[in-house]
Amino acid sequence: MTGNIRGWRRWGLTALISGFSVALLAVWLVPGNTAGAENRTLLPWPVLSAASAGDAATYRGIEAALRDRLGAQAAVSEALGDLTVHGIGRSPTASVIFGSDHQPFYTEDLFRPCRETTDSLGVVKAVLEQDQAAMAAAGKYVLFMVAPDKTSVRRTGIDGLSPTLLRCSDFVREHFENWEAEGGLPLITLHAAVAARDTKADPAYLWNDTHWSASGSLALSNALMQRLVADHQAPPAIMDDLTHPVFSDPAPYVGDLNHMMGVEDTDYKTSASFDRPNVITTSASSIGAGGSPLLHFTSESSSSPLVPGKTLLIGDSFLMHEIPTQLSNFFADVTMTGLNESGQAGEYDRVIVERVERYSSSGDWPSLASALK
Repeated sequence: MTGNIRGWRRWGLTALISGFSVALLAVWLVPGNTAGAENRTLLPWPVLSAASAGDAATYRGIEAALRDRLGAQAAVSEALGDLTVHGIGRSPTASVIFGSDHQPFYTEDLFRPCRETTDSLGVVKAVLEQDQAAMAAAGKYVLFMVAPDKTSVRRTGIDGLSPTLLRCSDFVREHFENWEAEGGLPLITLHAAVAARDTKADPAYLWNDTHWSASGSLALSNALMQRLVADHQAPPAIMDDLTHPVFSDPAPYVGDLNHMMGVEDTDYKTSASFDRPNVITTSASSIGAGGSPLLHFTSESSSSPLVPGKTLLIGDSFLMHEIPTQLSNFFADVTMTGLNESGQAGEYDRVIVERVERYSSSGDWPSLASALK
């Protein structure tokens, strides 16, 4: 009898282990896009060779690639995100903070500027002045633009948590606004212009995203074209076609802050453009030496004014998400691309550089002076 009980226990334990192993293996069959849920590309498999077979990094790469293909992760992450965000009303990640109005914000807006001092910002100003001088010496036009963070404009929700959370951001922004007021730098800070557009009926920022809406980005389009006219880089009549933006139908999307929190709430966004029936625009795209997409537009018109010559617009996602749609048909020849393509600045008549507020301080601006050497 004792032997029979021990035998059943062995069989039972074996069955339990076998069932658990089968269930564990079955987890790999659960469909899901972990990388897509985190708004990134899938991790690649490491290249196997005789040399790499003895390298521990190869097996760590295999482990990471296998884990990235575990579809259940996306489902679990989404379930936890939904529970935390919708059930408890809290953010499941340190990258996102809920304001007092329960609007999500990107926490990097708050802590990244805290590394700056008066001295470090003095260095930033000196670098921009050096770039200005180098461009002028080469007979080229340059303009710097700063797009405000959502936290900076919609500060009520942040101030409702603590009035000190924006002190670092305010410190940096005030320096840039002072430089703009001094008039020595070719600089536009867009804080006031974007804040003026941020209304309940037509918000300047997307609720579940850190980026501005099409309406908010129109502040950059208008400020840029006004400055080009004031600096005699564009004919005044070009402003006539900037008065009536055409908005696309709302398209569904999942905001980047939702991606960070692991929730799939669907929002809707539009794009803005300007109808210029007398302008013929052709487009082409390629990859630059820095690895970023180059969006190249050429326009011709017998009656509508254009910004002459060759123009380079470089910036971050605040530039690239909306401005190609809005301004591609206002330039005779314009290339819009990422900041790591600044090395080709010498090939253009004018260069406009955009930086979002949180990335406008130490080490965040490309060196145009070095690109001209």
